[in-house]
Amino acid sequence: MVAVVETRHGGDVMQVEITVRIDGQEVVRQVETVDGTLEQMEENISQFTHEVARQTLQASVDRVTAPRPLFSAEGGEWRHRGYKPRTMMGLFGPVCIRRARYQCPKTGRMCVPLDEQLELSASEVTPALAKRVLHVAMHMSFAEVQTAVPLYFNVQLCDSVLDRLMQRAGTVAVEDARRETEALAALSAGEARERHVTQRRLAAAPKRLYVSSDGALYPSRNRQENGDGTRRIVYQEMKCGTVFWQTADDPWEKVVVAGREDVRTFGLRLWRTAVTCGMLEAEETLFISDAGGWCETVYETYFRDARRILDWYHLSEHVWAAARQLYSSDAAAAAQWAHAALAQLHDASGIGLMRFLTGELPRWEAQPTPAEALNGLLNYLRPRLAFTDYVAYRAGHYVIGSGMMESTCKQVVAARLKGSGRQWSEQGAMAMAHLITHRLNGTWDAFWASSPLRRTA
Repeated sequence: MVAVVETRHGGDVMQVEITVRIDGQEVVRQVETVDGTLEQMEENISQFTHEVARQTLQASVDRVTAPRPLFSAEGGEWRHRGYKPRTMMGLFGPVCIRRARYQCPKTGRMCVPLDEQLELSASEVTPALAKRVLHVAMHMSFAEVQTAVPLYFNVQLCDSVLDRLMQRAGTVAVEDARRETEALAALSAGEARERHVTQRRLAAAPKRLYVSSDGALYPSRNRQENGDGTRRIVYQEMKCGTVFWQTADDPWEKVVVAGREDVRTFGLRLWRTAVTCGMLEAEETLFISDAGGWCETVYETYFRDARRILDWYHLSEHVWAAARQLYSSDAAAAAQWAHAALAQLHDASGIGLMRFLTGELPRWEAQPTPAEALNGLLNYLRPRLAFTDYVAYRAGHYVIGSGMMESTCKQVVAARLKGSGRQWSEQGAMAMAHLITHRLNGTWDAFWASSPLRRTA
């Protein structure tokens, strides 16, 4: 293919001519006058080159021929059954593909060789456009995407097409993760699983690797009956996990997972991610989370060798909740009490906070609600004391908060799955979450190189 661009000036007017030749034959010739302001010239040239690209793609596709098949697997000789054109929306607009069809006389099965040669999927959109449009769709609602796509690509896609693209590509991402996890689950824990995870994301393992997990709620399409006959939206929890570390030149990096599986399956996916990030070679691994039940299960099942840290901010929230119950009508007194309790936690770790709370009990014994609040906080703290040595954590320069985990929940769930009017089916939420994790993990291009749309055909 040869493209020739000629520019001729006539006074204040510039005339641009683009000629495209394929195998010596001219297939596209466009002439356009360019003048006006910088913005006008830029927009004019954009439209001009866009049309040249569309015609060039169409001419290129028209020249692709696939060899005629001879015999089917069943031994029948393929019979030509005419041509069936197919139009797909691409980066430069619609492209029409004229495809020869063949039929096996023994089985009636149809064969379209050009589909195989061009690696066409069942989608209405070309892979190149789908890759870019879905990348945009991970940042904004489909309604916003419909406005943005014409600006970026000079094409239009309806809501249903966008949804089908997301469902098809996202479902493949979900299935990829499921197959990987099932293969791991079939092996015995220990060396067999460790040998199976051969991929290493990093050239050198980090000295200190952090693992964290948490959940975030999103609105589903399910409804629950209220007692008054009305119905309300049911919120579902998306499990999220993060593996993060500090690089030698100081920046922080992370890899994330998300899903709606059962706890042990999700935990195994998080373990696999940690291994690919160098957990087995790292000098030290730490597991940070709140004290939620399923997070504890993940830690107990897959990360028992890691040093456990109870998220400082999560424990602080419990302290503040108790303070508000002690001084329900005096916000200033509640704040003063909370700061005093947290000062003990800061200076003497969890054991210091427990001494402070035990000393406070006699003051409130005669008042049921405050006493219940203090006892509740103590009951929460006692079984987790081993995870609250914040003095030692600070001395070792450990991360003691789940800020990295919170940002992951915002990126995966809050920024895309939540929002006005957004409600998700189980399959849709899973599909979108898995696509977002590919983007966040820097594996978006590799995922698309695996032809996800074609794999759904």
